[in-house]
Order: sequence, then structure tokens, then C-alpha cells
Amino acid sequence: MPRVEVTIGPQKHAFDMEKGESLLFEAISRSVMIPFNCTSARCGICRVKVLEGAENLNEVGDREILRLGEEKVEQGFRLACQTHVFGDVKLEVPQPRLY
Repeated sequence: MPRVEVTIGPQKHAFDMEKGESLLFEAISRSVMIPFNCTSARCGICRVKVLEGAENLNEVGDREILRLGEEKVEQGFRLACQTHVFGDVKLEVPQPRLY
């Protein structure tokens, strides 16, 4: 079973999940609250940054590239709703900027 470690601000969460399942749905089912609105890549709110294990995720899809932009994708950003986990991964949820 893949091990997922997620940092959200000062909180660190870790859980095991079934191989190939949705990162967003599995996180939420374990009360790891990655912010989201739509679950279909329309809103772009469920943005996560992959710190380790990018090779253990499905390939970045067109929806993610459209919503995030190529630069953010190259920096390791993904949409949790479009990300499926096949091996161990470490992620962080970027904190929103306060203006």
C-alpha cells in the first residue's frame, strides 16, 4: 500500500491508501482536508505540491495543465482531484497568500 504524507501549514498527516486511488478522495475520507470545490479540475483549488515521489503518481493530464499552467506543473504542482497514487509520496498544500 502506498504511504502518503501531506503537510498542511503546521500540520503533518500520513496515511496508507489503495494503489491507484484518487488522492483527494482518499485524503478527505481520512479527515485530511485538502481544500476543494469541484472534484473535476474546474476550480483548481485542490492544488498540492509534490515534494517526493512524483514518479509514483499518474501522468499530468490536460485538465491539470490547463488549470495550473505549464510552469506550475514543471514546479511540481498537481491537482489532488486528478492525482492517483501508485507508490509512496510526500506532498504539501500551499498556504493561501494573505493580502
